[in-house]
Amino acid sequence: MIPIIHIGFNKAGSTTLQRALFARHPQIANLGEGEAGKGREPNAEKAMFNAMKSCHRDPARRQPFDLENSRRLWHKALAKIEPGKIPVFSKESLIRADYYRSPGDNCLPERLHALIGPARIVIMARHQIRLLESLYITRTKGHSYLCPEQWFEANQGGWAHMYRYHAVAESYAKAFGRDNIGVFLLEDLIKDVDSFARRLCDFIGVDAEKGSQLLKGQHENVRISQRVHVYSKLRKKLGPDIRLSNYAPRPIRDAFARFISGGRPARVELPARWVAEMESYYREDNRQLAAEWGLPLEKYGYPL
Repeated sequence: MIPIIHIGFNKAGSTTLQRALFARHPQIANLGEGEAGKGREPNAEKAMFNAMKSCHRDPARRQPFDLENSRRLWHKALAKIEPGKIPVFSKESLIRADYYRSPGDNCLPERLHALIGPARIVIMARHQIRLLESLYITRTKGHSYLCPEQWFEANQGGWAHMYRYHAVAESYAKAFGRDNIGVFLLEDLIKDVDSFARRLCDFIGVDAEKGSQLLKGQHENVRISQRVHVYSKLRKKLGPDIRLSNYAPRPIRDAFARFISGGRPARVELPARWVAEMESYYREDNRQLAAEWGLPLEKYGYPL
């Protein structure tokens, strides 16, 4: 059975696929992330991290790639799989910016091909500005709160450059072959689970009807509430060591926690200048992605 490698992206439905589909489909042998972070296969993970660390863009943190040892670990993981099941390794770290000098960098794709051999690559994409909004809200909650301008300024030139999906897909196509690359949209999963599941499961080689059943109604890593986001901002103003809960009895603290976790999901207005710069940066890559991979980016409002 040809292995499936799901490389992400983050905030694009990866956790939902890991926990609802890869960890539960009876025809899949899950080697990567599973339900609530469980189900990892340590030998497969070690082999993958060996390849990743050998491509670190910081020479001081880059490690030599022991290909033979990594292959031994990978095959040791495969040996545990029941006959007839398709191995799936899912890890968002595989698309981490630390391991790419640019979105089209071919170091990691080539190392993975040398390690695994023939494989199919699953890439999940999402409207970049909506993805960045979700990422901001997730990473600035609680004591980590920063206003949008501060957060984007601190992260400018880092991970955001990786969301050029076409460049990433092309780098993996060169290593594994174009027919072995599948690019899927989070928006399709949200709009029509059956159609999405059919296309993804056909690509993987497992029963699509079962896949659709597993994915329906599933939504992992639900966005925090607007109340939590506002409270994080208040906490930041008061100081990280000031906790309002310290001044209230347990029942009131519990009631307050239930209150702020309720209500509508958090929304934030991103800095207009930064949004314009990012849209300009992604636009041409999105045009190529839509044209060459047949994806309905215009329907979902991607920068084109």
